[in-house]
Amino acid sequence: MRKNSSTNYENEQVLHDFCDAAYTLSVLSGRWKLTILVKLMEQDLRFGEIKQMIPKITERVLALQLKNLEQDQLILKIQHKSDPKAPVYRLSLKGKSLKPLINSLAKWGEKYK
Repeated sequence: MRKNSSTNYENEQVLHDFCDAAYTLSVLSGRWKLTILVKLMEQDLRFGEIKQMIPKITERVLALQLKNLEQDQLILKIQHKSDPKAPVYRLSLKGKSLKPLINSLAKWGEKYK
């Protein structure tokens, strides 16, 4: 995430005003965001479960990507009273709305990889 006062941030906002696709890609950009979203499309998961499913991701990067996805309102972090130290991550309605797009991206990737 860029600082709100940076020139790059301002340029990014202008680009988003002119191109909705650029906005979509900026929300999904990040090495692991799509993979995390795909895993959460299958089921709600705890941090450790996501880490096991994506073994090459570091804990620091996973935490940052989850935070960004939560800030963009694509996922929800749910704290259960029974185990408040182990929140569950779940797709939000906004995140679920990406399913057809992500499936289309996967089909395109399968065809042209």
